[in-house]
Amino acid sequence: MIPRFFIYAIYSILLATPVLAQEGPVTFTHLQDSMAVHPKPIVIKIYTDWCSYCKMQDMQIRRSPALQQLLSEKYYYVTLNAESRQPIVFNDTAYSFVPYGAQGLHALAAKLMQHRAAYPAWVVLDTSYQLKAFYPGMLKDKSLLALLRNY
Repeated sequence: MIPRFFIYAIYSILLATPVLAQEGPVTFTHLQDSMAVHPKPIVIKIYTDWCSYCKMQDMQIRRSPALQQLLSEKYYYVTLNAESRQPIVFNDTAYSFVPYGAQGLHALAAKLMQHRAAYPAWVVLDTSYQLKAFYPGMLKDKSLLALLRNY
């Protein structure tokens, strides 16, 4: 039998532990519902699985508490694989993968990048889904922080 003191100690620790905000990106599926409840600007990082610069960008975000905090508090941070074959509904419009030769590009990625494919690509949208900033290519953590603090 477990002593009551031990049970009370565990409950006290669990109740006193702060609950942190959700870490990491929001999915497009949850974005529309989240925007309806609490509108915030949107940051979309467009990447591909084969892009080494995209992986380096992810590492910079993981290593920067300031970036993580800014992305989770001020924005809805969403990631989009430009070669995803899954259909996505965004701002009440359905987008799908468009095959091109042996490869292809997701229609939403093409639209957001304004048909200028470069990975990673950063897109900042306001609460009305209007484009506020577009940056093709990898950004150092300080440059990304500066870009995001301006919107």
